[in-house]
Amino acid sequence: MEMNTNQNSTSAASGVANVRYGVYNQPAPVSGKTVAEVRQQFSKLWGISSDAVAYKGKDKLDENYVIQPGDNLEFHRRAGEKG
Repeated sequence: MEMNTNQNSTSAASGVANVRYGVYNQPAPVSGKTVAEVRQQFSKLWGISSDAVAYKGKDKLDENYVIQPGDNLEFHRRAGEKG
């Protein structure tokens, strides 16, 4: 357990947040960027659509939300949407 706690504090100190979309999941140095900036950064690589909704846990995020170190940012497509 302690090792996991140290990893989280290291991630937070270095400005790293977890970004997730579908099967993709990557810790990335995106703290200080807005949701819109992170979407743009990962959209070509992962194919994140412009209408995918950003969440932090169960909370829906605004495009202007600034990512904090240690955040878990997830992009979700609407249910039942393919591709």
